[in-house]
Amino acid sequence: MKIKYSIKTKYGEFQAMIWRDEKEGIYFVSIPAFPGILTEARTLAESKKYAAEVIELQSLAALEDGKVIVDDTRRVYGKSIRSGALAVVA
Repeated sequence: MKIKYSIKTKYGEFQAMIWRDEKEGIYFVSIPAFPGILTEARTLAESKKYAAEVIELQSLAALEDGKVIVDDTRRVYGKSIRSGALAVVA
């Protein structure tokens, strides 16, 4: 059964879906905000740590590409946007 956990990082707070494969004895982690990302761990604590690391790496890559990041609490991180009604904070 997949369980939703809130993961806090320096780039905001994101939801992680974590579930255990009983047959293999490992935990899997996916981050809905970053589709296609999947990692695995041996323990629940390790899976939460890996989730935070994956979120930070994906966020850093997005910021380096000039993109903005909106976390699951709707906080925005990244460069300012000049046009439009969206106010962006760094």
